[in-house]
Amino acid sequence: MVSATDDTGRVESAIAAVYGGPLEDFIRRRDALAKELRSAGDRDQVTTVKGLRKPSRLAWALNLGAQSPRNPIEPLSAAVAEMIEAQSAGADVRGAIARLRGAVREFADGAADASERAGHRTEPGVLVNAVLAVLGKPESFNQLRGGYLVDIPEAGGLDFLASLPAPPAHRPAPAQRPASAHAGEHASADTSSEETAELATAAREAARQAASVLADARTRSEAAQQVLGEAESMLRAAAERVRHAEAEERAARDHRDRARHEAEETAARLLEAESAVAAAERRISGASRPS
Repeated sequence: MVSATDDTGRVESAIAAVYGGPLEDFIRRRDALAKELRSAGDRDQVTTVKGLRKPSRLAWALNLGAQSPRNPIEPLSAAVAEMIEAQSAGADVRGAIARLRGAVREFADGAADASERAGHRTEPGVLVNAVLAVLGKPESFNQLRGGYLVDIPEAGGLDFLASLPAPPAHRPAPAQRPASAHAGEHASADTSSEETAELATAAREAARQAASVLADARTRSEAAQQVLGEAESMLRAAAERVRHAEAEERAARDHRDRARHEAEETAARLLEAESAVAAAERRISGASRPS
């Protein structure tokens, strides 16, 4: 017996497949899935699927990376979890930051490779900025983990670091504890805070750059839509001219056919008249001969 959880899992996998296919074919795949669900009588899921939005080019590339068996998203998720744990517990934040940066770069490189294999080249550096922006928005990161990210957030970039609890304060050292060890703890805490602030600043800059890329893409899309509208108007005007020309051609053909028919009838009457004249001339000639 198939449980509701199994059905939900299958639909989620089907939705991920819609987002993981060729970008240009997204609408067809989405509508085909909705039709399949409608045939199965799952109206609630049909409504969900029909509402799926086509992803942006960058979001689509990241979805490919998240779904690629060559570059699973689990290492990135693990690096984020480690970073949060390190920040919360006052552990090795420096090492966690380095590993997170490496995981972001590795994931972005994998997404760039997957995008290029699918026919669209995307710069890994741009995808790094996009990943950082997505990590700053839990909802977007959850979408990416599911392989159905729709767009890159306009703001974000590891801003979640600012909301994490500060590392636990160090207790006063026992009297016999060397002062140098106490100072070392403060230095370590300061270094962790500096590393966190550095990553948050870099991430916010990455988010700004990603937002700039998104705004530029939207501007190009609007311009392309305008050009498309003008082309469609020209096509409609040309089609109208063709229809008029075809109507004129039909009228000209009808006129020609009528003229040809009249010419043929006139030629026939002329031939009959010529024959009658010839016959009359012969009768006159015969009447004028001496008997």
